[in-house]
Amino acid sequence: MKMKWLLTLVICLAMFALPGMAQEAEEITDQCRLVYAPRSEGKKNMGDRSYITYYKGKYLEVETPAEVPCFGLYCSFAGREIPYQVQTLNVEGEWETLLTDDRLYANSYLPLPGLSAFRIAPVEAENVSIAEIHLFGEGEKPGWVQDWKPFEGKADLLVLSAHADDEMLFFGGIIPYYAGQMQKNVIVCYLTDQTSCRRNELLDGLWLCGVRAYPSMGVFKDIKVDTLGDCYGYWGEKNVEEYVTGLFRKYQPDVVVTHDVRGEYGHGAHRTCADVSKKALVKAAEGENGWQVKKLYLHLYKENQIVFDWRQPLSFFEGKTAFDMANAGFKCHASQQSNGLIVQDWGRYANNIFGLYHSEVGLDEAKNDLFEHLEAAVQ
Repeated sequence: MKMKWLLTLVICLAMFALPGMAQEAEEITDQCRLVYAPRSEGKKNMGDRSYITYYKGKYLEVETPAEVPCFGLYCSFAGREIPYQVQTLNVEGEWETLLTDDRLYANSYLPLPGLSAFRIAPVEAENVSIAEIHLFGEGEKPGWVQDWKPFEGKADLLVLSAHADDEMLFFGGIIPYYAGQMQKNVIVCYLTDQTSCRRNELLDGLWLCGVRAYPSMGVFKDIKVDTLGDCYGYWGEKNVEEYVTGLFRKYQPDVVVTHDVRGEYGHGAHRTCADVSKKALVKAAEGENGWQVKKLYLHLYKENQIVFDWRQPLSFFEGKTAFDMANAGFKCHASQQSNGLIVQDWGRYANNIFGLYHSEVGLDEAKNDLFEHLEAAVQ
């Protein structure tokens, strides 16, 4: 009787999955048929795991085997992010909108109700451009699938990065440690605009390192200048100051971390991040809608330094270290692997050295935590 009861229990558990026991969804992309719009471009480039190649057309139809309906759609878009829709055929044989995604995410996941035929189309634009597409059967979406959320509440930590890949090269230890291991509310903001390829790459790296709030993409055209004055001259000093002040007020961070005042290897945009953060720190606190950043840390700043140990195993990443994750995150920037830079916690560009430029809560004493002395820090 006991053996029979155990067998019955096992069968019941298999038939009725308990919370937390859902199986990971199988990717069914290879089993599906893609139907391309007339006069579309790049018809065979959505499965090469490259963000440089892409499909572009008025729509993309998806047909799955009848016995394998689609429960999840994950797209990496090329070009500018646009609102898009998932359409299905009605009883009259006409396409009508089932779901609309207007979040403007470069990498977007949508759960679907088990569809055997549907199509992806832009809401208003002429074409939809897709670099990569993944389709899933029933079950829990795999962990690598980026299900981004809009930023909510106020930020514990704002990381201001000049470009995509700087966030891993210079702040790569901070991001996995605080966003992943410590579960802080972290927002990563970029000063410069990015190509669609580099937006997709930076999202891969941030997701891998534990960030779940969609980052803030910059608006300033990337230029290669060596001086702060040249960078301000190109972008407009007032424009940059107003932009970063707006970020501080919008996200209300307790702690801000940004670049070296010398621009690490001398890049003018890096210098600008450091300089404008000092100014925005003051400007953001003014007026009725002001916000006072409690602590501002600058990379490699010589005063009031913290030297982190990024080589300790982290349970959130199954024993991998913050240094390991920074390296993995940087490798997600496939287009930047030939620039000669590497993630390092030694030498001139060590990503574990930060100096406290400004504090509303006193100087650090233990010097092992960006949130030292902050009552608002989540323990």
